[in-house]
Amino acid sequence: MGLRVFFNVQGEGRGHMTQAIALAAMLRRAGHEIVGCEVGHGEHATVPDFFRQKMGCSVTSHASPTIKLNASSRSIDVWNTTLSAGRLAKHYMGSVRAMEASVRRSKPDVLINFYDPLFGFLSPDLRVPKVAIAHQYMFHHPRYPFSSGTRMQRQGMILFTRLTSMGANRLLALSLYPAHDLATHNLRVVPPILREELFALKPAPTQPPFLLVYLWQASLLGEIREWCEENADMPVHCFLPHPEKKEADPVLPNLVLHHLNDKTFLRMMAKCSGVATTAGFETMSEAMWLEKPLLMVPTHIEQQCNAVDASLMGSACASVMFDLGRLREISPRDQAAFRQWVAQAEDLIVREIEATAMGLPMHVSLERTESPPYLTQGDGHTGPVNTAPLLHA
Repeated sequence: MGLRVFFNVQGEGRGHMTQAIALAAMLRRAGHEIVGCEVGHGEHATVPDFFRQKMGCSVTSHASPTIKLNASSRSIDVWNTTLSAGRLAKHYMGSVRAMEASVRRSKPDVLINFYDPLFGFLSPDLRVPKVAIAHQYMFHHPRYPFSSGTRMQRQGMILFTRLTSMGANRLLALSLYPAHDLATHNLRVVPPILREELFALKPAPTQPPFLLVYLWQASLLGEIREWCEENADMPVHCFLPHPEKKEADPVLPNLVLHHLNDKTFLRMMAKCSGVATTAGFETMSEAMWLEKPLLMVPTHIEQQCNAVDASLMGSACASVMFDLGRLREISPRDQAAFRQWVAQAEDLIVREIEATAMGLPMHVSLERTESPPYLTQGDGHTGPVNTAPLLHA
């Protein structure tokens, strides 16, 4: 009998939303039902149409704390972030009550949270097993290069991350590479959750070449415009949260702006000659799967750590500014080991969710026996290895 699964997703940027879309498809293939989804977002933000369409369930939204960015210093604006959270605290508690009402109406068997900080304030009276999923849970892991920024900034990120997992029965830390689990944190290390559409793409740069940029905040666009003005011979396509840019908008002869669109972004990534991003985990992972040269320009401590992590994997470099010309200096590296790790995601993550819903302790989890139909041998992609016994410890 399938599980009834409820999602709660932080809507800042595209990473957690695209991960939720991919996981919803994985769970449905395993015979489970997605009974509802809440999306937390900042002031004046909206839930993208592609997310509502792809989730295939009722999607409602609520106000949730978000990070305020100081674009000039490329760092988190701690003062404005704190002020905003304090000013809207009463509003956020209303969001928590609304989320609890949604969960009660949906009667799920398990609740999955993608890094929404209000998750930690849900009442324990809900009595629903909870799974928290995010790459930020690797902050707890000794293998992760969590050394960027000041000590206060790191402590702030750890506090925020703990709020997103407070009350969770199991933490699933998305990682670019395998690493040992941490029983003290109820933490399993699992592969990135990438969308099914990515695996059908064949990376083939087009002629004339073009570069692809993803910005999580429109305030960072000035640097891209400046580079394009100085390098008029190189076309650039830039995706960013910009609701009025529903279609492609050529703001310069060689710069086209796009509002977030999951299908268009992936298609263009397969055809581009290089990818520049603010070091968000999702975009990094997609570029690595497609073996694209990757330029990372972190805007805060979490992204700085991501950039170090990805640089160690090859085919990527970190920078303090969007000098897109550096993409020409990066030689793509074979990512066979990374692809093999990613191919295990559906098997590992679905059985961890099932085990949590059944109340199994962390050292015991269910083992699945079916491989995702879109990952097969012989086309350059490695399928999952999942022929273990029913239970393992």
